[in-house]
Amino acid sequence: MKNILILSIIILTGNITFSQNNLPEQFIDADKLYAEGKFDKAAEKYEKLAAEGYMSPELFFNAGNAFYRLNKIGKAIYYYEKARMLNPGDEDINYNLEMARLRVKNLPPEVPEIFPVRMFKKIVDAKSPDFWGILSLSLFILSLILFFLYYTAKTSGNKKIRFSASAVTLFLFILSFTFFQYRMSEINSRDKAVTISSEITGKSSPDASAGDLFKIYEGYIVKIESKNGDWYEIKLSDGRKAWVKKDDLMIL
Repeated sequence: MKNILILSIIILTGNITFSQNNLPEQFIDADKLYAEGKFDKAAEKYEKLAAEGYMSPELFFNAGNAFYRLNKIGKAIYYYEKARMLNPGDEDINYNLEMARLRVKNLPPEVPEIFPVRMFKKIVDAKSPDFWGILSLSLFILSLILFFLYYTAKTSGNKKIRFSASAVTLFLFILSFTFFQYRMSEINSRDKAVTISSEITGKSSPDASAGDLFKIYEGYIVKIESKNGDWYEIKLSDGRKAWVKKDDLMIL
């Protein structure tokens, strides 16, 4: 039990610190440039901060806004998606993401998910990874305290009450920890990407001379199926697959 507790704390605290980075003065400078209408310079500063490893919904959201103003819809969607991963319940992020997606050319339809999967994602997306991580850690500690109180209870009535409370808390911990792990796996998986070239010709194999399959446009969110050198096999939201060059994508 002691090892499980230590491991859980390491995993939780290690994972939730990604959003604790304090943004430097360059972020404020970028905001000023954006307010002055210098969207290209603002976007450059936001992107530099992201490349340096800074992660926050505010940084990604503002970067998305700057690229949207520059009519670079692919990069705008990329940064809105990054912001949504960290703060999925934010109305402004979701609204701007939808507005950007409306400008995507020939956006393929999505294959509908089964109801249980939709409900699971809706619950998980209601809160940020930080929320699920902190809640999981709190519930785990609380379940240990309740179990200790159950173990030290002197009457059978108190034992039953404390055991039930401990069991419920442990169940909620497992549930919230599952949500937390799902959100973190979504952030860290790097198996999705956004197309950033205005028009791409999907190939049947990882070769420039391979047969053409179909056109892919800027702003598609795709799943990465496999890699071969500088070529990525991607899967569109409607299930179609093709090979494209790495430079045509930004990995989420």
